Amino acid sequence: MRNGLINNPGKMFKVGEKVSHPVFGVGDIKKIEDKFFLGRKQKYYILELVNNGMTLMIPVQKAKEIGLRNIIPPDRVKEVLNVLADKVDNNIEGNYKNRIKTQSELLSSGDILKVAQVVKNYIYLNMVDKLSATEKNLYERARKILESEIVAASNLESNKVRFMIKEAVNKSIINRVQRKNAGY
Repeated sequence: MRNGLINNPGKMFKVGEKVSHPVFGVGDIKKIEDKFFLGRKQKYYILELVNNGMTLMIPVQKAKEIGLRNIIPPDRVKEVLNVLADKVDNNIEGNYKNRIKTQSELLSSGDILKVAQVVKNYIYLNMVDKLSATEKNLYERARKILESEIVAASNLESNKVRFMIKEAVNKSIINRVQRKNAGY
């Protein structure tokens, strides 16, 4: 992952910290508990997800392997918005199966910049053609992860963040249309 998007991935998180799970998005570490599993005592992070209030138990020793990381610092939000405003992938309108595989891999990476790319790609695709049910689900998952991380990093309200995301993606789409019209 890009430098600065994971802060010391081997460190132990503390109660009260906001972290990002690569599949579920931002959550708060509510507790660190000792639990017995298969006869062994292990420490677990008890993580409450911001998006839906769901609780996850994550073994502390597996947190790095799972991809649990600090949320991005506030000064990296601009970088995420720049990814959204940058050009749409050229091959995004290609083969449906390959597209879903590629977008799923980007989304599961845990890299917020790749998640932003997925959001942008699907917003664009939805303008070109109707998304399949699978693609709608991928888009919604990516959007929620992206939105929750920007909200947590910037302390802005969800509505403001949603607007910022749409504005940035609109720049990307306008640029693509202008390039297409110019013959690029």
